[in-house]
Amino acid sequence: MSINIFLSNELPREREKILSIITFCNKVDYKNGILSSGLRSENKSQKYEIWQTDEKVSQSCYEDIYIVKNNHLLFGSIIFDNNKSYEQLSEKIQKSYSNFYRIANENKMQIVKIWHYIPELLKIYDHKKTNYSLLCESREIIYKEYYKNQCYPAATVIGIEGNKILIYFIAANCDTYRTIENKRQVSSYNYPQNKFSEKPMFSRAVEFSISSFDRNKIIISGTASIRGYKSMYSENIFNQLEEALKNYKNFLDIDDNPSNICRIYMSKKEKDNFQLINTKLENYFGKNKFILLYGDICRAELLIEIEGVSDVNKTI
Repeated sequence: MSINIFLSNELPREREKILSIITFCNKVDYKNGILSSGLRSENKSQKYEIWQTDEKVSQSCYEDIYIVKNNHLLFGSIIFDNNKSYEQLSEKIQKSYSNFYRIANENKMQIVKIWHYIPELLKIYDHKKTNYSLLCESREIIYKEYYKNQCYPAATVIGIEGNKILIYFIAANCDTYRTIENKRQVSSYNYPQNKFSEKPMFSRAVEFSISSFDRNKIIISGTASIRGYKSMYSENIFNQLEEALKNYKNFLDIDDNPSNICRIYMSKKEKDNFQLINTKLENYFGKNKFILLYGDICRAELLIEIEGVSDVNKTI
C-alpha cells in the first residue's frame, strides 16, 4: 500500500485508485471527481495535484461532504456559501468540523490535515474580528471536545476570491501519528493572547505511518515568515521567502527528495514578482515539484506561505 502525490498537466485516464484531484482556477466547485480550489496561478498551463494510491477507492456523500476513501485513506471536502452572518458561518464551520470527525471515527481513521480556503479572509467585522478569527474560534470549540492534549492536525488557511468557502481534509488509518513543532517558532496554540485576537490551533507538521506503507509521510502546515511569534521582513517578499524556506526545511531534507511536493501562496500585491519568485522556487524544489498560487495569508503583512507533503524515513 502506498500513496503517490504529484503534479501533472494531464488528468489520469484511470480514476479507480485516485483519492483526490485538485485543480487551480478562480472557481470553487467539485465536479466529475475534480476539486477546484478557487486559487489560480500565473502559469498558463493547467496543473492538477493528484493523490494516487494502489488500492481502489469508493465515493460517497455524508450530508453535504463529498468523500473518497479506501481502507487506509479518506479524503473529504465541503463547499458552502460565504453570504451568511458571522454567527451563521461559525455554526456552519462547527457542524462541518463535527461531521469531519464523525466520518473519520466511523472509518477508524485519524485526521492528519485540514485545508481552508476562505473569501475575504481578513475582512474586519464591526466587533473587530475577521474571517480568520471566525475560523479559529469555531475550530477551538470543536477541538476542545476531541483533543485532551495538543496533538492537533496540520492546517492551511488561505484567503481566496469569490463567495464560496472550501474546507477539505485527509484522514488515515494511522499506525502511528506524531505532531511536530518548529524550534524556530512558538507553537501556534501558545501565541500570546495579549497580542493576538485569534488562537490558531494546529500543529506545524504531522508525521504518520500506515503499517503497509514503505515509508512514513510528513504533511506540513502553511509555513510563513514567522520567527517566534513575530512576522519577519514586513512587505519584503524575497526576505520573507528565505525565512519561510528556513522554517519549511526545518522539517525535512528537500535536497534530492523527489517525493516532496509543495504549494506556495503569494499575495496578489506581488504579481510583478511572480516570475522572479517562481525561478527562485525552481532552484529550491526543482521544476514540477511545486505550484505557485495567488492567495491571502492570515496576517496582512505576510506575503508568502509554503506547505507541502513528503516521504520520510520511518523514525517514529
